[in-house]
Amino acid sequence: MNNFFKPVILGISGFFVSKKEYFLFRKHKPIGYVIFTRNIANLTQLKNLISELRSINPEQKSLIMIDHEGGRVNRFHNLFDQSHYSAKIFGNFYQTNKNLFNKEIKKFINFNSNLFKYLGINLVAAPVLDLFYEGKSDVIGDRAYSNKVEIVKHIANAIIKLYSKKKIFTIGKHVPGHGLSNQDSHFFLPVIKESKEYLFKNDFRCFKNIKTNFLMTAHIIYKNMDKNLPATYSSLIIKNIIKSKLKFSGLIMSDDLCMKALSGSIEKKVSKSFEAGCDIILHCSGNFHEMNKLLIVTKFASDSLLAKMNKMFNYNQ
Repeated sequence: MNNFFKPVILGISGFFVSKKEYFLFRKHKPIGYVIFTRNIANLTQLKNLISELRSINPEQKSLIMIDHEGGRVNRFHNLFDQSHYSAKIFGNFYQTNKNLFNKEIKKFINFNSNLFKYLGINLVAAPVLDLFYEGKSDVIGDRAYSNKVEIVKHIANAIIKLYSKKKIFTIGKHVPGHGLSNQDSHFFLPVIKESKEYLFKNDFRCFKNIKTNFLMTAHIIYKNMDKNLPATYSSLIIKNIIKSKLKFSGLIMSDDLCMKALSGSIEKKVSKSFEAGCDIILHCSGNFHEMNKLLIVTKFASDSLLAKMNKMFNYNQ
């Protein structure tokens, strides 16, 4: 890999790469692309699409990401059902029958990994490390493994290890914790008011020493940590808490910059995310005009990011 890539992961609009998308990506060299249901007609078409994306800049290895957790977050739901594999169900298996948990989690990850490898996907937005809270926004809900920190960490680590064995990179989310939110950050900017002491003992602890390749930030204000800025924009949270106190040495990825929790121009969103300490930014909508603006203002990868990416790709041969 050379350093001529920009640290952004982008969505595309449809089942194939349009001519204008091709020339935009060829010029600016994003590090990767994210796949959604709108990009999947069938497996043959998707495999061809991913091959096409990889061929745009053949001198670099691209991250091909899918936001796929199982349960209700299944980008292949038009092709197969994984409703019986929600995080909540895995949490229940873990608490009631660990042999069944081990059997089912391996079956789930093996199926996904084999599918991803066939298609050319090498990065999955999982596991969810958010705690479950009764009565909070259902944006997390059954996507959480448990209301207990140790169970969340155990299941998340198992998923990370199983994907790693198959050479699939993982993204833990949504750091430093989305479970307490009363609102869905796809539509609003949530504010969490719990004390520092509570958060470090509970939600934040789910992410401490986690060995995933990436962590994805939450578009949430933690009032007693940084009263003005959501985590994605907060150097206090990204640098002082996530990287320092939670001891995360991997790469920080923003959640989708298209989400309505973040206001302002796309250029502002990009600059604030990078200034706060995000290593890579994510833009999912496939909106061409926004992607064009985003890529114009994004600089090529730094030497330090290049070194980390090279280290990661060395084992993904």
